[in-house]
Amino acid sequence: MGQELDYIQAGGGQPIPVTVVCDLFIQNQKTRQRYAFELKAPLPNSDQTKVSKEKLLKLLAMKPKVVDHAYFALPYNPYGQKKDYAWPFPQRWFNMDQDKSVLIGNEFWDLIGGKGTYTKFIQEINSLGKDYKERIYREFLRIEPPQDFEAGALR
Repeated sequence: MGQELDYIQAGGGQPIPVTVVCDLFIQNQKTRQRYAFELKAPLPNSDQTKVSKEKLLKLLAMKPKVVDHAYFALPYNPYGQKKDYAWPFPQRWFNMDQDKSVLIGNEFWDLIGGKGTYTKFIQEINSLGKDYKERIYREFLRIEPPQDFEAGALR
């Protein structure tokens, strides 16, 4: 996303007033760094991803600067490792494996909560009963539970 932001900022022109609402904004109390996140379910469609990318670029291009970092974040990866993420639709807008503005699973949780947050989060979810796990899949992750979800653990 860096080259795209450079292109936008080099374009010149008159400033355009704009308001952007992101899904999550965090400011680190120690470093004063400001973080904006567009959060999506693990299998977003292309339109959602496009709108999120537009928001991130607007946030990063604002003058005066309103955020130091902006991310497209998927709090859970049903494919396991980031390198294995294979849902095709967001690939139109981001290099999901290489783009530093994309956070998937542990990258997101560990950034906002510190190293080990994702592991602890998944442990807690896996300690819940079947009914809660099913709700997490449907309501939070917005995907249908895998056929064997009762036997397996969220990863």
